[in-house]
Amino acid sequence: MRRIVALVVLVVLASCRTAPLGGPEPGARSSEAAVTQFLAAARAQDLQAMSAMWGNSESLVRDRADRQELERRLIVMTCHLKHDESRIGPSRRGEGGRILHDVELTQGPKRATSTFTTVRNSKSDRWFVENFDIEALQEFCASAPRA
Repeated sequence: MRRIVALVVLVVLASCRTAPLGGPEPGARSSEAAVTQFLAAARAQDLQAMSAMWGNSESLVRDRADRQELERRLIVMTCHLKHDESRIGPSRRGEGGRILHDVELTQGPKRATSTFTTVRNSKSDRWFVENFDIEALQEFCASAPRA
C-alpha cells in the first residue's frame, strides 16, 4: 500500500510542474503585445505582472531597482494608467530599434493619448515597455473634485 501511495504522490508531483518556477517568461513576443499586457496588468493593478513587462534592452527594471522604489513607481503608474478602454494606434520606429505606439486611454468621460516606447531585450529577444508619457495621463490620476 505504501508503494502505491508513494507512486501516486510522485505522479501528482511530476504532473504539477508545468511552468518554470519563476512564473511565465517576462516580456512579450511583439511590441504591441508588450503594451497590451502592460496595460492589462495596470488595469488589474497587478504590480507583479507590470514588473514582468517593464524593462529595457538589457534587463527588467525589477532586476536592478530597489524593491520599495520599484513598488512605489508601479503604484504611481497604475494610478495614471487607470482606464476603461484602450486603443493602440499604429506603430512607428524610434531610435535604437525602439518602437513607439500612441495609445488612447478612456476613463469615463476623460480621454488622453500617451506614447509608449517598447524595446527588444537583447538577451531574451522579448519586448518590454521601456517608457510612456505619464504627463499626458495626469488627469487620470487626479483626485475627484470636492463638492
